[in-house]
Amino acid sequence: MRPTRLLVAASLSALLVSLIALLPARVAFGVLGIPASAVTGWSGTVWSGAVQRVSLGNNIALGPVLWRVQPAKLLTGQLAAEVQATVPDGFVNATVGLSLGGAWSASGVEAAAPLAWLAPAMGNADSQVSARFDKLVVKKGRVEAAVGNLTLAGVVLPIPTTGPQLGAGTYELTFSADGLGPDDLLTGALKDAGGALEIAGTVTITPPRSYEVTGTARPRPEAPPELRSALQMLGPATADGSHALSLAGSF
Repeated sequence: MRPTRLLVAASLSALLVSLIALLPARVAFGVLGIPASAVTGWSGTVWSGAVQRVSLGNNIALGPVLWRVQPAKLLTGQLAAEVQATVPDGFVNATVGLSLGGAWSASGVEAAAPLAWLAPAMGNADSQVSARFDKLVVKKGRVEAAVGNLTLAGVVLPIPTTGPQLGAGTYELTFSADGLGPDDLLTGALKDAGGALEIAGTVTITPPRSYEVTGTARPRPEAPPELRSALQMLGPATADGSHALSLAGSF
């Protein structure tokens, strides 16, 4: 009897998967809790489909968005799909999954977009952000894992100055956080990508959208006088010419 039961179970599973594969694309967004009014230009099915535009609130819009479900992930209790999305002047490609426990995950993340689109308080017209993440896990709004890096280009650090505004720089933020506990905050290592200002420090992110930067800043030999003067406002330099850096804000 057992082989018969297994055969019946396999047949029912295959039938269920086939039925899901035929469901229209709009069903997928209903399952995710995204209202139909926020999505336009449906095509395809839950299994493989596309939409022309998805509005996520706070002036965030994606589109077109294409996806293809990965059937093998269903065996691990996870609904996962390869997703390709266009954002204003950028893109996001990733494998996105939703577990039975309600945790969102992403792997193979590659993305680029204007920084002002993602974090208006930090970006200007020329600022850009690019991302590469091997692993991201978010559950109930809390980050449980983040392994990858962000590159922020065209960013003006809010260092006080009595003269002209400091020039924009490029900075790299690397995360290697895995298995964060309920009380653990997400932190990343910050460094510059060249230029007149040498930066080394740590960024701590506090939900929902606050950050604190601590570390050191040191002018390189080619630094202009206004930058050196601005750094003096952070406090006296140490023996190696570094100044303590402490910044906080939101994004």
